[in-house]
This record gives sequence, C-alpha cells and structure tokens, in this order.
Amino acid sequence: MDTSETTETTRTLRLVARFSPRALRARYEAAIRAGRLRVIARIELLAPERIQQLARQSLTLLAGSALGFLALDTLARAVQHVPPLGAGASLAGVVALIGANILAYVAVLPLHEAAHAAIILALGGRPTFGLQLPFAAYCTARDQLFTRNGYIAVALAPLVILTAAGAVLTWLAPNLALYLLLGFTGNVAGAVGDLAAVAALRRLPPDTLIEDTATGFTAYAVTE
Repeated sequence: MDTSETTETTRTLRLVARFSPRALRARYEAAIRAGRLRVIARIELLAPERIQQLARQSLTLLAGSALGFLALDTLARAVQHVPPLGAGASLAGVVALIGANILAYVAVLPLHEAAHAAIILALGGRPTFGLQLPFAAYCTARDQLFTRNGYIAVALAPLVILTAAGAVLTWLAPNLALYLLLGFTGNVAGAVGDLAAVAALRRLPPDTLIEDTATGFTAYAVTE
C-alpha cells in the first residue's frame, strides 16, 4: 500500500453515503467542493504482479467452499432422509449434472456483479459495468466517493448474499443444489479480489473516502 502521495484531487467527485449521519455527509461534501482530499493509498488489485497470488487464493476458496457446500448437502440429506449422493446415478444424469454446473458457473458471473450494483444503488450511487480481459468482469462507480464502511459493504455483497442463498437452497433442496454447486463455489472463488480489497480497507482509518477504479481503489483523507 502506497501512503506517500499527498497530491490533492481537483476532479469533481460525487459523495455516495446515503445512510451516513447528515452532519458527516455535510463535512465530506464541503471537503469535496473545496478540494480538501489527499490521496493516501492507491490499490491495484489486478496488477500483473498480483494475478498469480490471487489465482492461487481463488483456487483455495473454490476448494474450501466446495467442501463446505458438500458437507451441508450431506447433512441436509441425513436430516431430511433424502437418498445419499450418487444414489441411482446414470450416465445421462451425470452429463446433465456437469452441464448444469457449467451453466450455473457462467450465470453467477453477472449475478455477482449485480449484487455489487444493488448495494451501490442502495447507497445512492450509479453503477456501471465492464470487462477486465482476460481476467474478470467488474462493476464500478466512476467519479463517486464511498465511505470506507460503505465500500466494504459493496465489496462483500456478492459473497454474503449469494453464499447465503446457496446455503438456504442446499438445506431446503439438496438435490437441486447439486446442479448449482459450481455456481455457488465459483461465486466464492470470484470474491477473492473483493476479500483482498476488504483486507486493505480495514487498515485504513474509518473516515477514509474511497473511489473505485474498476481494478482497485483510491483512498482519500479529508484535510482540515
């Protein structure tokens, strides 16, 4: 994390902080209008030197979440007296299972970004979408500033919302959940960048303002 930059921003930035106290919003907005923002960090999550590390962490998340969902599926079957995994399996059934999981993995990508967008909208922001080829899709909010905690909520939304939905579905319908398993686990693996962002954000002061840059974020301190 680079904290040495002290250049004040001159661009027009819009505050996104719908649920912050009115007095705090007024303080931030006055600082933005007066140009009293100092860059204290620039984080590039998709920088070339970080891609291999993120890929390894993503695979770890994929494997760990798969074990977790399969364990929940097994428990749900035991409690609800559903036949165990593999009972009565046929070649056609296995092919259908693989195909459905591939489709689920593809479908979860836009759902992941939609969850980011939903929280941005809830906070009063204006999301936009794009692709960072060949690595990832993204949802961003150009020229908008979030509070640190608001940005953490945006970052964690897909992991929390879609994982919770997957856990509920797995418990209620373990057979159906098997056809969506790769979608659930792919969403967790795809949150590796979001988790890296949260880890960096937690090291910043609570009153830091955050601008999303699609491949990372810029953090600003309000100067008095």
